[in-house]
Amino acid sequence: MRARLVWPPYPYRAGFCVTDDTDAATFEQVKAVYDFLASQGFRTTKTVWPFRPVDRCGIPPLPDSTLRGVTLEDPRYLDYCKALHAQGFEICLHGASAGNNPRARTQQALEFLERHLPGSDTFICHSKNADNIYWEHRIVSLPVLRRLVRRYSKHACSGENEASPYFWGDLCQRKINQIRLFRTRCRNTLQRNPSMPYFDRRKPYVNGWFSATKRRLSDCAEPRAVADLKRDYGLTVLYQYRHRYARPDTLALDPPFRDAIATLASDPEILIDTVSRLMRRLRLVQGLFLIYRRHQFWLVNTNDQDVPQVQVALSGRLSRVGGDAGAIICADRLVLPVIRASALVSVQTAEPLHFTGSRCKRLNRRQRGTFPTPRGTLLVNGSASPWRRGDGLTVAANAWSWEPPSSPADWTARSRLPIGEELGLTLDQIWIIAREILFKGRSLNPNVFLDDTKEIKLEDHNNW
Repeated sequence: MRARLVWPPYPYRAGFCVTDDTDAATFEQVKAVYDFLASQGFRTTKTVWPFRPVDRCGIPPLPDSTLRGVTLEDPRYLDYCKALHAQGFEICLHGASAGNNPRARTQQALEFLERHLPGSDTFICHSKNADNIYWEHRIVSLPVLRRLVRRYSKHACSGENEASPYFWGDLCQRKINQIRLFRTRCRNTLQRNPSMPYFDRRKPYVNGWFSATKRRLSDCAEPRAVADLKRDYGLTVLYQYRHRYARPDTLALDPPFRDAIATLASDPEILIDTVSRLMRRLRLVQGLFLIYRRHQFWLVNTNDQDVPQVQVALSGRLSRVGGDAGAIICADRLVLPVIRASALVSVQTAEPLHFTGSRCKRLNRRQRGTFPTPRGTLLVNGSASPWRRGDGLTVAANAWSWEPPSSPADWTARSRLPIGEELGLTLDQIWIIAREILFKGRSLNPNVFLDDTKEIKLEDHNNW
């Protein structure tokens, strides 16, 4: 029987979250949309600007139409965001303002959010802001792709440059755990970016990166899309401008939007939550490792905190299960109610299991397993006798240990972005741009956005 360790906590089969950009939002539209979301229990991640811009966006600057949008300097909006926060919505920064933000202003924005709307460790970069970190051509690491992006990109972003007045990398490292980067058309974002949230050692000021899906919300709520997402134990991280689902004149909500939210919110097998909370779950599961032989497997929790409701997906149904993990058979899944911090637990099964996945390995004949990870090499000993290695390191019976990494800076890393995965995400991003140029009327010349006589038009969600 095939088996794999999956990320959602029981009883969920999939997850759904939204990164909602605040560009051009009005208080009235935001309230109309989020009153409905709250009524449906649909918690999401909403970006905000604490302050009005004092500078234009980008070097060279984009038109002033990129500066539109309500800020937390409006007391009505601040009070409303506080009410959303109290209901479990995540409020995160889209930058200190819609314009370029020097270091002091970014620091003030972080402090403002901690004081009024605490709890978010997510950040979403805005457009071409000079304070964006590792942005423009620096988003990719492969030299050929970086040169390609650099030919198209003409803006200077320097949030990671210590010599820049826009530097805030040290603040980011202390306060932010994930920043949105690549976009994809794939409804199951996790399928295209299974390593998210991932750490890139070439971008040390950012603790983690994640991707987002750029599609219509109604596309992701279609019956086939929902069924596929649950079948694959997937996660959709949707990129949106949600206020636009409320008409600016009447504030009436777009009917397909209402239907999609109701469909997703009513599905008991989809975990709908904020970006920060779902990324924390992914990180916890990245800290789980599994070794197995035919009728037994061991799970190692390398985290310093418990991992609740761990699931193992099965291709069939087990008849019996035992061991010290308290595992329960739930239809086509095994559920471990909790794996304690730093624990190694075992499960025995009546039928033999064959596991798949990067953090699953078959035991060798001595009942030992090793996992090379960004944190170092994990050593797991499933035998009843100690594992004494030639380098003097001993792993006790039924225990695990670390062989430390060569670089201490890697110790906190849980996941890295493989080259093939980065290439795929970069091609997805290029396809999104090409699709908009070929079929949606987007200009191939980026200089068109630098013409102050033109206003950047708002994208139509229903055209995504």
